[in-house]
Amino acid sequence: MSPQAGLGESLADLAARLRSLVQAQGKDKEFADARVRLARPLEVPAAARVDALLGLGAAYVGGTQPQAPYAPSLGAFKEQISGCLRCSLGPKRKALVFGEGDPKSPLVFVGMAPGGDEELAGRPLVGAAGGLLDRMIAAMGFQRSDVYVCNVLKCRSHGGAAPAEALEACKPYVQHQLSLVKPKAVIAMGETAVRILLGGEKPLAALRGRWGAFQGLRVMPTYHPSDLLRDEGLKRHVWDDLKQVLKLIQGEVQ
Repeated sequence: MSPQAGLGESLADLAARLRSLVQAQGKDKEFADARVRLARPLEVPAAARVDALLGLGAAYVGGTQPQAPYAPSLGAFKEQISGCLRCSLGPKRKALVFGEGDPKSPLVFVGMAPGGDEELAGRPLVGAAGGLLDRMIAAMGFQRSDVYVCNVLKCRSHGGAAPAEALEACKPYVQHQLSLVKPKAVIAMGETAVRILLGGEKPLAALRGRWGAFQGLRVMPTYHPSDLLRDEGLKRHVWDDLKQVLKLIQGEVQ
């Protein structure tokens, strides 16, 4: 039984499930008849407490200051960082926008930060920009569920430039996220996402369309869908960039 399955349950409920499992397997009756008495239900997030109940030990540090090593699956990693308060955006957060899509996708689209629509939905890139992204993905021959989408920042930046301390706090998270998906190509959308993944000070106009690398992954810098909503003339550049990604995915380039 996975420790993550019991996060929303009371310890009493979890104990009952453990007893049933032991009884079904014909194990020691004395253990199967054990009782766990509780004054109040388990509060989430509490992965470490569930791990302790199951005798697994606290493998990963979460809470308000998550620390490496990070969990080895996207679901467990999301739980590990769900209470993060490592920067000034955390206390203002209504919802952590982690990411979504196929965890085994050959393509990952990385934006900058969730906006108001994304925070309300708890999903990256929805609204007008998200609709345009969906059309871009469809033009490549995929559906949104076929790819993985996330942002560099997991919390809303509330307009203006993203705080440097927030970008620094979230960078290890997007690094680990990408290491778990292991895509063939990462499409970095917008100036901030490109700078976090590729570094340097060159403007996006000088970088787009040229392959870069981030922790061993191929990265294609391009414009963000919100840039295209402001300037439709950029669409042809983005399509040229995406065609290069398709060639890589289809094995036409190395």
